[in-house]
Amino acid sequence: MDQGDAARRVRLVREALVLLAASAEEQREWVLRVGVGTDEIALMFDDVWRLGEGLVPGLRAIDEVFAEMSEDRTVDHWSVAALAEDEGWERARVLAREILGR
Repeated sequence: MDQGDAARRVRLVREALVLLAASAEEQREWVLRVGVGTDEIALMFDDVWRLGEGLVPGLRAIDEVFAEMSEDRTVDHWSVAALAEDEGWERARVLAREILGR
């Protein structure tokens, strides 16, 4: 992998992290503006996290949060209201902010 490829990968991961680190209200506004479900935020992250694995430490922890949320069928983690109320979303936001802060 050359430096240009690594930089492109990090940029794509960063873009997904910025959305993931946004406040619940900003995420809600994005979901409504774009016209997608809240799971699209997690899917965007899922599309790029492996690109940054090894280049951007801490990504696996976010993936694990989303995996837990997906496995738990007792709660609707993917509703618009869940963005502000769900512990998993808050954990993912905190982790994304920590990674961006490095």
